[in-house]
Amino acid sequence: MPRLLIISLLLTWGPLLVAQGQDVSFTAEVSKERMLRNSTVEYHLTLRNAQGEQLTPPDFSAFEVLRGPSRSIGTTIANGVQTSQMTFSWMLQPRRTGELSIGPASVQAGGRTYRAPGKTITVLEVDDASQAGAPENFLRAELSTDQAYVGQQIILNLNLYASVNPISRNMVREPSLDGFFARSRRRFDASPTTVIVNGREYQRRTLTSLALFPIKSGTLRIDPYRMVIGAVRTRSSSTFSRRFTEQIPVNSDTLTVAVRELPQPRPENFSGGVGTYQMDVAIDRDQLTTDDALTMLVEITGQGDVQRLEAPVPVDEANWNVYDPRVIREEFLDSPSGMFGRKVFEYQLVPKRAGTYTVAPSLNYFNTDTEEYVSLSPETFTIAVTGGSGQKTYTIDTTTVSEEALVLRPAAPLTPGRRYGRNMADGPVFWGLILLPVLLAGGLIGYTHYRQRLADRDPAILQRQQAGKVAAARLKEARVHLERVAARDFYNAVEHALLHYLRDRFSLSVAELSRANINQVLTGAGANTALTERYDRLLQRCEMALYAGQDSAADLGDTYAQAVELITETERQLK
Repeated sequence: MPRLLIISLLLTWGPLLVAQGQDVSFTAEVSKERMLRNSTVEYHLTLRNAQGEQLTPPDFSAFEVLRGPSRSIGTTIANGVQTSQMTFSWMLQPRRTGELSIGPASVQAGGRTYRAPGKTITVLEVDDASQAGAPENFLRAELSTDQAYVGQQIILNLNLYASVNPISRNMVREPSLDGFFARSRRRFDASPTTVIVNGREYQRRTLTSLALFPIKSGTLRIDPYRMVIGAVRTRSSSTFSRRFTEQIPVNSDTLTVAVRELPQPRPENFSGGVGTYQMDVAIDRDQLTTDDALTMLVEITGQGDVQRLEAPVPVDEANWNVYDPRVIREEFLDSPSGMFGRKVFEYQLVPKRAGTYTVAPSLNYFNTDTEEYVSLSPETFTIAVTGGSGQKTYTIDTTTVSEEALVLRPAAPLTPGRRYGRNMADGPVFWGLILLPVLLAGGLIGYTHYRQRLADRDPAILQRQQAGKVAAARLKEARVHLERVAARDFYNAVEHALLHYLRDRFSLSVAELSRANINQVLTGAGANTALTERYDRLLQRCEMALYAGQDSAADLGDTYAQAVELITETERQLK
């Protein structure tokens, strides 16, 4: 019994004791900093890692207190660090317009007094005329810039402005984004924010975010997004009222981007990079003989499309034999500020003669911030080369595909029964050529009717029918990374294939591709619990590999097999 009592006390008070040893903070937050006179605002006081007493709330004299204080207690664990918190909340409504202040607050904890600073909220008068002309809800695609160079990164955020709380969102149509190379972003702020537009208060939420890279110059057009949101309404009669869900169509405006070509003249050895980059260079030695090959790694990272980057020439070709480099890594990395790219080249450089050489690899690219061409040369190496024995210590694959020489051969003799000067009208070839246009015209008419029937089909149904085939094709990329034992690229390809398969199979938007929502969608479509749990475990495994550094190469084969089995089982269960 004493041992059980001690264990119980540790489990009960252990988290609190750990929290007490951490930094204690006392903060104040408001749900909005700009609001309308007839709206409400939430005010929160949060004490972290301590047990508080003798709370002194702030002065709310400029507001009407509609609700509060309410108290909540919770514990969170992030990266193995446990944090406890106690939050006090109030619901307030302003008494007047202008810059209204909420005074400071204080609390006692651990024998000390902690204070939270005051807050200021801007309250605007309600403009009934502006509100009457403002839509209740609208969709807006917003660009980081509408003028760019070819290859420059543009961030597109699809934002929903809603004055109601939508309970569902269904993407009806997304633009094709012709003229752009596009990549979906995951690390963007999707939390709702209160904004005032045209005298009306909205909750703005970013539904999806894309990094766009123009691939041609001119005026590029981005067609509207089309979406249907569901809002709960109440229909009243003389005897009763009934709640129902109203389907509200919203769509964004057509956008245009003016894309310019890069300035001329371009510098010598221009890499094709557009954006902002940095370069890191490493060599495996600084002393070698003419029998050796110098290995050089050039890593280029930055906000730009690294697929456009061409390998720079790192040394003077008058003194070195430069073989075609290998691209050992090429990836895109998401960040809150945009998409970053990384590309790593591996060079094999062979000196032509003995001597001491100064090597300063450089990268020439177009900087979109300064709108100028920039040359990066981060490091200079001094390499001593001595004469060798003539016995190479390296192996470089320099084989090329040789084309077979064209050889004219004499004409073969005529087969028995054939002769020159024969009348073409006497043979089937002549009549075949005569009937060929008729057959082609009939085939063209039939093909046109076939394409028309395909065009009349529901695009969502067609997309669902083709989802399995498309997913299988995408998994081929994962297979390539599996054979190369490129763990991070492999997990990225598997996650990409699964998420896009689910998006096509169930007509989901990019914003709806969360693990929790995927479980709900699969369950609603009739999938059993085992299948939904397998999806959740595999997607979690990919997330841990990509974002928690657990990209072990030990279980790549098992992960690939699970992905293939999941798609196969989904097609079998949900016919």
